[in-house]
Amino acid sequence: MESVSKNIIHEGARLKQIVRDRGLKILDFARQAGFSNQIAHYYFRKEAIKRSTLLEFCTMLGISLDEFYGWTHPRRALPQPLQDLHHGHRLDALIEEKGLNKTRLANRMALSRRALYNLLDKPAFTGDQLKKVCQVLEISQKEFLGGAVDDDGAELAETETWKDKYYKLLEDYNQALLEIARLREGASAASV
Repeated sequence: MESVSKNIIHEGARLKQIVRDRGLKILDFARQAGFSNQIAHYYFRKEAIKRSTLLEFCTMLGISLDEFYGWTHPRRALPQPLQDLHHGHRLDALIEEKGLNKTRLANRMALSRRALYNLLDKPAFTGDQLKKVCQVLEISQKEFLGGAVDDDGAELAETETWKDKYYKLLEDYNQALLEIARLREGASAASV
């Protein structure tokens, strides 16, 4: 009989979410685990992670395996209003988050290292600078700016509501599959 070990959740995505929710940078997580940034991203892309490895990660993050599988991410704070967003600080945060080397990034942007550091001090980028930064980081301008938010943040709130509903349905589905597996095991044990 087929076991219930088929993952309902994407363990790599869940691990990445927990790392972020814990306020850890991906580079710091990788250092604590004793491997490179690329290996960390490898694990974040994996749908299923070997149980012993997952236990090591959970121990490192200070959570149990049950907490890992039952993790519900806290609602993220609304992004700061666009007029208060310091573009240079946002770029610096993205560089840290993605674990990029500033010298290589400057080369990819066809800038000197000094010009990149000047850009990091700039409160607002020109349209061309913003376009170039987003192109090199492979993100949208909307993502760089923290999402387009109307006056009351309704768009982000609606997105978060749908995400919450999706995660709830996914967890309900997981519970239903576990119950079906238990019933099948009971039926097969009774027929023997």
